[in-house]
Amino acid sequence: MKKAVILSHKDNVATVLEDVIKNDDVEVKDSEKNTVCILTSLDDINRGHKIAVKDIEKDSHVIKYGQIIGKASMFIQKGDRVHTHNLESERGRGDLV
Repeated sequence: MKKAVILSHKDNVATVLEDVIKNDDVEVKDSEKNTVCILTSLDDINRGHKIAVKDIEKDSHVIKYGQIIGKASMFIQKGDRVHTHNLESERGRGDLV
């Protein structure tokens, strides 16, 4: 089983700790090494990238390490890879007020 980590129970994405192939089972653990959930990857995901640990509605905040890192540009299903194709950054943008 592949491994992923979250640092806050607010997180809706986890960081995978090794390369994941579509349909791999992924065990998500918290900083205390407690298992938070086990999910099935819907995509290939490179080590260090994000996997959704729950469904994220379009325009909802994506939360990693307890911090908002952007918003979903489309519906993201639990187990999906979360990256620039479905995550819109809200940091450092001059067009947002």
